[in-house]
Amino acid sequence: MDVNHTDMQSDSCDPDRPAAHPGIFPTREAGKSDLQPAERSVDFPVSVVLPAGGTGERTGLQTPKQFCSFMGRPLISYTIQAFERVSWIQSIVVVVAKENMELMTDIVQRFRHGKVRVVPGGSTRHRSICNGVLALGSEEEEEEEEEEVVRPKVVIIHDAVRPFVDEDFLYLIATAAKEHGAAGAVRPLVSTVIAGTPEGFLDHSLERAKYRASEMPQGFTYDVIHRAYRRCSESDFEFGTECLHLALQYCGTNAKLVQGPPTLWKVTYKRDLAAAESIIKDALSRSACVVTGGSASAAALAGALREAVGALGTWFGH
Repeated sequence: MDVNHTDMQSDSCDPDRPAAHPGIFPTREAGKSDLQPAERSVDFPVSVVLPAGGTGERTGLQTPKQFCSFMGRPLISYTIQAFERVSWIQSIVVVVAKENMELMTDIVQRFRHGKVRVVPGGSTRHRSICNGVLALGSEEEEEEEEEEVVRPKVVIIHDAVRPFVDEDFLYLIATAAKEHGAAGAVRPLVSTVIAGTPEGFLDHSLERAKYRASEMPQGFTYDVIHRAYRRCSESDFEFGTECLHLALQYCGTNAKLVQGPPTLWKVTYKRDLAAAESIIKDALSRSACVVTGGSASAAALAGALREAVGALGTWFGH
């Protein structure tokens, strides 16, 4: 499952990518965002759907990017870990291609992801997300004999290849979704959007200040997203990509747009894998420094961790 390291050395990190420090290690300092840090809790059930059926075509690698490994752990495991650390998230449904069901199940077991359920995806993004939403609704019947499972009030949908999401922002999305029926992360556009003619000439451009880039995570009340998928067309399933649009078109739900931090970027291209690996190493290194103020054994552990991280400095160069 490891990334082909030789293939990756030709791409450098995108200079526009933030040097974010995700909350994927057991120190709160490493997981801070630009939002005000606070202890967050919600009084309603929240579940997560992670579509992870992509083939990784844009990375040019044989291994789908969600299964590429960093420091012995696949990328998708880091994303799952970011959600499992949030105490008020009750369950996570990971939707993968049928041929990757066994691989994903192995990852769940190997890294002890206790909140995760793996379900097969569909042929398109919307079909896969729909399968995940329906799986949340079927948990009641499947586990009725073991223990009572509460259907989520809010469903958070997030990409499996966006591992750098923190609890503070998830809280904003979950509470906004409960209040408004739907909510989604947005970021300012960094480029002007233009439309061309069939002949390849400029037709018109959009006023950038009026538009935003739609990002993940997005949140919905279960009733809204379930109803949207029950009502949407085959064309939506086949060609659509925007869940907020389905909520508006088929449920009349105007999503609350929440300005997201720069850490929400998506691992899309080969160079993004290198950037993600660098961020993960840096977060671990910072975590190691935090424990050095304790006992001699803690200091020894920190030194060992720093040495291990240093040894990975040429990870992409061989």
